[in-house]
Amino acid sequence: MNKTVQDLMNHQTENYILPFLWMRGEEEPVIREEIARIYECGIRGICVEARPHPDFAGPGWWHDLDIVMDEAKQRGMRVWVLDDAHFPTGYANGLIEKKYPNRKKTYINYNTVDVLGAQSEVTIHISPMLKPKTSWLDIGKPIDKEEQKHNKLISVVAGKLVTEGIINEELIDLTDRVEGDFLTCTLSEGAWRIYVVYETKTDGGNPKYINMIDEESVSTQLEAVYQPHFERYKEEFGKTFAGFFSDEPAFGNVNGFDFNETIGRKDMPLPWSEEAKALLSEALGDQWRVCLPYLWNSSDEMNHCVHTRYTYMDIVTRLYEKNFSHQLGKWCEAHHVEYIGHVIEDNDQHSRLGSGAGHFFRALSGQHMSGIDVIGGQVIFGGAGLERRGIFKGDGEFYHYTLGKLGSSYGHLDPRKKGRTMCELFGAYGWKLGVRDMKYILDHLVVRGINHLVPHAFSMREYPDFDCPPHFYARGHNPQFKHFAYLMHYANRLCHIFNGGRHVAPVAVLYHGESEWTGEYMKMQKPARILTENQIDFDFVPTDMLNDLESYNGKLDQRHLMINGEAFKCLVIPYSQFITKELAALINNSADLEVIFVDGRPEGISNLVDQEEASNLLKAVDKCKVVSLGELASELRTEGIYEIKLKKPFKDLTYYHYVKEHNIYMFQNESAHETFSGEIELANGEFAIVYNGLENKFEKLAVRKENEKAMISFELKPYESCVVFVSDNEYSGEFNDYLPFSVKLSDCENAKDLSSDWKYSLVKNKEYPNFGEVNHMDELVPISKINPAFTGIIKYEKSFDLTDVPKQGILAFESIYEAVELWINDEYVGMKVCPPYIYEVASYLRNGTNTIRVEVATTLDRDRFNQPEPPFIVWHDPIDPTGMFGKITLFMS
Repeated sequence: MNKTVQDLMNHQTENYILPFLWMRGEEEPVIREEIARIYECGIRGICVEARPHPDFAGPGWWHDLDIVMDEAKQRGMRVWVLDDAHFPTGYANGLIEKKYPNRKKTYINYNTVDVLGAQSEVTIHISPMLKPKTSWLDIGKPIDKEEQKHNKLISVVAGKLVTEGIINEELIDLTDRVEGDFLTCTLSEGAWRIYVVYETKTDGGNPKYINMIDEESVSTQLEAVYQPHFERYKEEFGKTFAGFFSDEPAFGNVNGFDFNETIGRKDMPLPWSEEAKALLSEALGDQWRVCLPYLWNSSDEMNHCVHTRYTYMDIVTRLYEKNFSHQLGKWCEAHHVEYIGHVIEDNDQHSRLGSGAGHFFRALSGQHMSGIDVIGGQVIFGGAGLERRGIFKGDGEFYHYTLGKLGSSYGHLDPRKKGRTMCELFGAYGWKLGVRDMKYILDHLVVRGINHLVPHAFSMREYPDFDCPPHFYARGHNPQFKHFAYLMHYANRLCHIFNGGRHVAPVAVLYHGESEWTGEYMKMQKPARILTENQIDFDFVPTDMLNDLESYNGKLDQRHLMINGEAFKCLVIPYSQFITKELAALINNSADLEVIFVDGRPEGISNLVDQEEASNLLKAVDKCKVVSLGELASELRTEGIYEIKLKKPFKDLTYYHYVKEHNIYMFQNESAHETFSGEIELANGEFAIVYNGLENKFEKLAVRKENEKAMISFELKPYESCVVFVSDNEYSGEFNDYLPFSVKLSDCENAKDLSSDWKYSLVKNKEYPNFGEVNHMDELVPISKINPAFTGIIKYEKSFDLTDVPKQGILAFESIYEAVELWINDEYVGMKVCPPYIYEVASYLRNGTNTIRVEVATTLDRDRFNQPEPPFIVWHDPIDPTGMFGKITLFMS
């Protein structure tokens, strides 16, 4: 038998889940109880996070972490540590402020003065231009005037203004004309702008944070956090102690989360270090200082300007990779633990400065898993591609069609990651998020290749904790805790299927990061959406991998781009005004690989100044196809570049193809309203079984042959997913034949309406199962109409008579909010955490009187009416009803 199938049937799966456990200095019994609750969920890993702990990496922390380590060791669990006193990573537990003020962030910034119509000598006072301009609005704001005294002049450059903010590229270096605090010069007639560029430690983000592009500064993180944990737990490193988790480390050259800190598109201080200066000088030559104004201001020619921006961003992102990501990753390797985590990806911040890390792939290069997060309403049931409006406007196309694939692509393609991609998920959605939508989010991620999970979060603070709910146990208050446990068992099974094998996809889509640094570009989510909605799978591939295929077990092999075991039939390049010389060379050397530019060919080379050389390189792209975005999918299908094909289009069916012992396919219906029902063409296969992961149940799926292709068919309602195992050999074991519920229902000749005459009672989760007063409901209505603020468990009971026991009985509930358990004749039938709420119940029915008991668990959302208003509100959500209502029908045959 297929080993993966056997593992699932025998409940022998590994652990792929490590939820956050927030540590705030709780008492020992509370810590041990919370870990016990985590263990109940089938979870065998935790990631402890100071949220914040009052004594991180001090005696109080060691006392509490000793308890965690002891409890985890007894239970065979593994412990990860979020690597700072608070998020985001880079604070180094305050050691920069306490011990190494010389290691804090360094920036370059600039000021300007306009000289208009000058033909005679002018004098500029330089010293006041070595710090930011201030106004009456800044009165009372803290300014580190002592540190400002250390600001250093880097260059003084004059550029002739063409229009407002646009300069001519014939810049004049005036740096050597500065004497003392003054520049005296003569400029020809016309409008000139003089740029004074200086180095500073005061103008940017949080001064208590490390400088991500300075090796010595980053070593402070190791000294403050990593080394003390090793000294305390060295005997458990690589055993119970699994590793460290970095949470959203960033350049941090500005404060806040505007998500728009793209080089050349926003005025801001820029990351800097001595190493960056040396590399920039080497790359740009003696005139490097003259080019600095291009980092903030565009030129008329956009030649040296594009080259300077690309060169600067290439340098600082590679320094982030080397000095931060790799320094931490290599330390962990040397100490036999792993390094994981994620950066901020929101709204394309993965390729930007500020709260971003400049380049997704470089930022995660030193990690042993790829990583992303899906928190705060990023992925929403029924909201694919829609802008989410809260504190920030959320790019729905990025979140639904790119984020998951961006993370898993790195997990697939980098040998260091071993096929693993971690996702932090569920946090900050609010108490409205229950297991129903958690199941949708989980499936959404796994069908895109995510296979390790960091649920956010288990909080030990007394309920209600206003910090980014939902909290899964909530000190016993969450009515859905046991349903969450059920979901986590499902999650581990699902992740077990998609670990240890190889992803299969026909298309590589070029990562757009470098394109954004230099000119006009198409976001990669545009082709990603088209491909997803047409069931053409893909991975995002950065130019770095294409430049160094050998390091990624890659090569160009006839008509395929091979990377770490994956074979892509096509490279799709979203429109980019500029590409690199390396990419142009690869295209030139890949005569047989299908390369498609979407919506237009590039116009220039970003890392070349010589226009003749650039023009010669660009001739390589003339042989490539240019396809409009709207025609991309049909062009790929015409060329045979696809894996599966639907008989009838259904844009919300997503799929994932994986190879272990055999071919494995996961399918998810992401529509909020429509049922998928139809045939799917696969490349090959003689036999198939379909797996319902929630119920851990396999059924035999018919395979029909058509034109030498394998045809399978099944039905998925909204919220449903399935996994299909396909082989050329018949699967051993006794499996029932798969039949869609619509067929089963059509075979039922009789229907009994059970919608009326129910008794109900309520209980808070902490008091379960001690239900309160029994009430009668003649016609089912939401409990929220009767008791708007109730949250907990609602028990419904009724009896009904049958004269015959049916061969087939299907009990269908129209509306339940939102987790449900069912008993018939006091026999447990099962749990449902999401729609469709349909049970097969024939074996539980009997002649005569039958009893039904239904227990519905609400979320804690409506309990906020009973609590003080939280300190902040991220967005406004509609409030779901509670309980069971609508039609309840027993179909029989």
